[in-house]
Amino acid sequence: MNKAIISLLIISLLIGLEACKKAEDTGSSEGIKVGNVAPEFTLPDINGIDRSPADYKGNLVLLEFWASWCSYCKAENPNLVALHNAYKHKGLKVLAVSLDTDRNKWLTGIATENLDFDHVSDFKGFDSPIVKMFDVGSIPFMFLIDENGVILEISNRTIEVAAKVEQHYQ
Repeated sequence: MNKAIISLLIISLLIGLEACKKAEDTGSSEGIKVGNVAPEFTLPDINGIDRSPADYKGNLVLLEFWASWCSYCKAENPNLVALHNAYKHKGLKVLAVSLDTDRNKWLTGIATENLDFDHVSDFKGFDSPIVKMFDVGSIPFMFLIDENGVILEISNRTIEVAAKVEQHYQ
């Protein structure tokens, strides 16, 4: 490959990586780390019913931050759906927090991507207090939370979460 093509590929990759990030990355919060209890919040679901991680107490929960416009989220969605389908019978719950700011695009994204699990949003994007609470700097971003609310895994890749889910159910 010539240098121009390599440069274009690198630039495209960097632009893509920035596409799903907020304007500034604040780093990790003291309370948001593996071994700590996940913060509680309440947001409305697609039917306007308030949902909270506490609703899933006693289940393994995958809390996923995503948006319908995020190309990396779209790339992870088939893996997320497969993980959910493989373990929902054992009690795995997925609660997807959308960073969409447009309700119709959010609902279309859920339907188009066949995301058959619970979804919530306040339509504030990266300005959401929940995003700040979990110190989400880019999406997709996932927190695997055990039956007692303790964070087991933090990742932006479903494959890493899947390994922890498999280990948890062994």
